[in-house]
Amino acid sequence: MTALLTIQDYRLDIPTFDGALKVLDGIDLALDQGETLGIVGESGCGKTVLARSILGIGPAKGKRVSGSMTFDSVELDHLDEAGWRRIRGVKISMIFQDPMTYLNPLFTIGRQLSDVVVAHKRAKGERLPSRAEQRKRCHALLDQVQIRDFERVVDSYPHQLSGGMRQRVLIAMALAGEPQLLIADEPTTALDVTIQAQILDLLRDLVDRLGLTVVMISHDVGAIAAIARRVAVMYAGVVVEQGMTNDILTQPRHPYTQGLLAALPDIEGGHQVLESIPGTIPNLIHPPSGCRFHPRCPRATEICTAQKPVARNIGADHVVACHHALD
Repeated sequence: MTALLTIQDYRLDIPTFDGALKVLDGIDLALDQGETLGIVGESGCGKTVLARSILGIGPAKGKRVSGSMTFDSVELDHLDEAGWRRIRGVKISMIFQDPMTYLNPLFTIGRQLSDVVVAHKRAKGERLPSRAEQRKRCHALLDQVQIRDFERVVDSYPHQLSGGMRQRVLIAMALAGEPQLLIADEPTTALDVTIQAQILDLLRDLVDRLGLTVVMISHDVGAIAAIARRVAVMYAGVVVEQGMTNDILTQPRHPYTQGLLAALPDIEGGHQVLESIPGTIPNLIHPPSGCRFHPRCPRATEICTAQKPVARNIGADHVVACHHALD
């Protein structure tokens, strides 16, 4: 079966006055129809740049150095703006992390959701819906994201809704074009713990009910585990480990993945000192030679400083880019 999304050896640089930021360095990922993939890593590792590049809204000055992204047999890097309009929001859609940034404070929720519905119809070359049809479609979309108080919500402005309700509205907008692939970029970051759980439950329900293919970006391992069937761990623009979620959480093989999981508190344990990964993410204008994690790695040896590790299979669906993965 051909993967819905394939990313091969993808490298992206962002030019700056001090030199090129090597923000993505040889990304290899594949995603089948109906699959859920979580991408996890600390802030600054390139998760959001990768997600936005899939949607064609990456850094304005970003330059693809090598590699390719293919969606549903279409080379994304070769699309012109007209081609992107047929895909962006229609076949690939995105949920952003801060609803107040992406909802216009000057218009009601109903107006903004109707505009999205009309825009998608126009992009598909279909007949534009009447006012009554727009309202009916808005009702159906809000019902999908479990917003039952339709009349109040459509007449409300963004500031009149709670953070959780605003996030649900963004999810409804993302579903308006009936996409094949949904990218969720830190969808629970700005929410309190209770509302986070509700949004994760909603996303799980949408995946099961609509058969969506989902890429979820987060620095929260718990949120990823709640949604994703597979996990890719990113560090400094590189995918260092990927595999089935249960395998990654119970048998991590890369020192960086092990460090991330060791930093999580155990709610069933007693008083404990949380471990941390020493150091910080490197300067990506002048990234470390060899393995990018070696300056922070407790297992680094001479080969780690001299030679970039090649990703290798250590199980049926478990890939690790580490010289010492089998030690």
